[in-house]
Amino acid sequence: MELKKIPWCSCILIIALILLLWRCWDYTNPNNFPIKQVKIVSAYEHIDQEFLQKTIASYTDSGFFYFNAIGMKRLLLKLPWMYAVSIRRKWPDTIIVNVIEQQAILQWGDKDLINYKGGVFTPPISTFPKGLPVIFGPEEREFEIFTLYQKMQKCLGPLDLTVKQILFHSEHYWEVLLNNNTLIYLKENDPLGQLEFLVGLYRRITASHDEQPKSIDLRYYAGGFAVKWK
Repeated sequence: MELKKIPWCSCILIIALILLLWRCWDYTNPNNFPIKQVKIVSAYEHIDQEFLQKTIASYTDSGFFYFNAIGMKRLLLKLPWMYAVSIRRKWPDTIIVNVIEQQAILQWGDKDLINYKGGVFTPPISTFPKGLPVIFGPEEREFEIFTLYQKMQKCLGPLDLTVKQILFHSEHYWEVLLNNNTLIYLKENDPLGQLEFLVGLYRRITASHDEQPKSIDLRYYAGGFAVKWK
């Protein structure tokens, strides 16, 4: 069997390619282009600054070209109060990390929080903000109740009242606690329509009293309600 000779030009090309690959590897060697600066943009409201810095520092030894931005982002997104992370390289030696924390607007039951988009997240209970409105109900209806809360807040605006708590009872009715500690009882169906009806009459209901109602019940009356005073 006759062996074919490799043309000398092909040999030169292969050698040049090997040298080029070696040069590229040497050029991107972490020792040649170390990361010297890390800029972190964060409010540090709930995320510990020292812990965040140590976590990011553990990824910077690989140098500018081999820096694992995807791996670091995945790890940072697992932090309980982390909402979003963006990471970018700035030539020749800087990494910029932009951190956006979760903004809780509601407490869902005893263990979870809800952000302004209706997303549920579960940080340690010890880190829960104080004074958040609380909503209770079946897990499969959490977004429905979140949306109902937003609409109720808007509906109560003209009265300068806000929702303090929403509870959906297993007996199929809504219990809404206002910030003036008045309880509102609503039917399961069309609770917002019932609340709008009540808001239209609320000032007339309270006009002759110096105190706020203890409760207002709209569950059993067509076009009417029962008021209990403190």
